[in-house]
Amino acid sequence: MSKVEIVNRALMKLGEPPVSSLNDAVFGKSYEIIYDDIKELLLSSYPWRFSLEIKYLPKLEEKYGDKCMYKLPGDCLLLVNVFGPSKSDVTEVRAYSHQAYEVVNNCIVSYLDKGVMAEYVKNIDDDLEFSPLFREALATKIASELAMRIKHSTTIKQMLDSEFIMLIRRAELNNEIIKDTELVPDSSWVLVRENW
Repeated sequence: MSKVEIVNRALMKLGEPPVSSLNDAVFGKSYEIIYDDIKELLLSSYPWRFSLEIKYLPKLEEKYGDKCMYKLPGDCLLLVNVFGPSKSDVTEVRAYSHQAYEVVNNCIVSYLDKGVMAEYVKNIDDDLEFSPLFREALATKIASELAMRIKHSTTIKQMLDSEFIMLIRRAELNNEIIKDTELVPDSSWVLVRENW
């Protein structure tokens, strides 16, 4: 589904006729701006599985106090997790999740000094990579944004906002959006029992 098709899906939700090109439409420039802004907002608000990337980041020469710095990738919209370095596959890397990090000046700051694996939501330019639920949520959110401008109706906007929330919940239930889970080390129950 292309950008024009997604915008047309949004217009259909508003009862408006489709456009053949965003440049030919009355609100063409607005459609383009709203589409790009909402797409980036929606990608960066939730860790969608189709947009996840895991990338090794080498240590920078620059330090942050006594911590090491790692430059976030240019296409990173949302940092999901940071893992300790490993040359093995991604499933084994997850076992070494590292929670003690912060983001400063678009860099991961950590005591890890041999590189890190960053799991993040990447910005996607190819609309064909979107999952069907993401496309529908995007079209619904665009329609919601356009509701006041085109229909001058808060009722329609509220209805579309409710539909958007329902689509996000469905994506979570379908496991298209990753839920936060805390990784517990194997020895944690032993440590808790020893402290009793």
